[in-house]
Amino acid sequence: MKSIYIIGDVHGCYKSLITLINKLPNKDNKICFVGDLIDKGSHSKDVIEFVKSNNYDCVLGNHEKYMIDTLPLILKDMNNLNYKWVIQDGGDKTLKSYNDLNLIKKHLEWLMTLPLYLEYKDLKTSDNRHLVVSHSHILESWKYKDYDKDSKEYKRFEKDCLFSRYKSFDNSDIFNVFGHTPVQNPQINDFKANIDLGCFYKSEYEVGKLCALEFPSMKTFIQENID
Repeated sequence: MKSIYIIGDVHGCYKSLITLINKLPNKDNKICFVGDLIDKGSHSKDVIEFVKSNNYDCVLGNHEKYMIDTLPLILKDMNNLNYKWVIQDGGDKTLKSYNDLNLIKKHLEWLMTLPLYLEYKDLKTSDNRHLVVSHSHILESWKYKDYDKDSKEYKRFEKDCLFSRYKSFDNSDIFNVFGHTPVQNPQINDFKANIDLGCFYKSEYEVGKLCALEFPSMKTFIQENID
């Protein structure tokens, strides 16, 4: 593997995703997603099915975590949708994208297999730091990744992988690509890259974008929201 495309938060914007992928020049490159495939946009089912059926790499996002935690409760009582994921976090759009109960269960099972992070040790920067993809920016808690999963240190690492915002840390042995916090343009430095361009934002005044980063060249490919 010589290079890889990492794609930012899709949030159910299927048409934008397909258009972006069609722009990528090296069609045989591996593709990895930073999570948050779902919610907010109208086509979460299609996005999940596309990523799953193509066997693309993907890490767990906080919105997938919300669905994993909440959907089993909804399936037990489908008349009760009074959950934060549905009311505040865009889960209503995800639920509306399905008309097949078996399919949403299969997708839930697949989401539960997504890892917190992915390491690509054969893909490195010019100064020999290998690629790590996570949903949110991994801070100094990277050093806790091999701790016991019940330890407070690992819980901190897990929280950083899913939820960290507005903090920065330069891990000297990795290059961390992530999303989670929307920015106007890709933010890339020597140690990390935030590629979440807020794809689901679309209004008369603001059009969100979806970004793919080619690593290690650091070339970016951007598609405006067309959903």
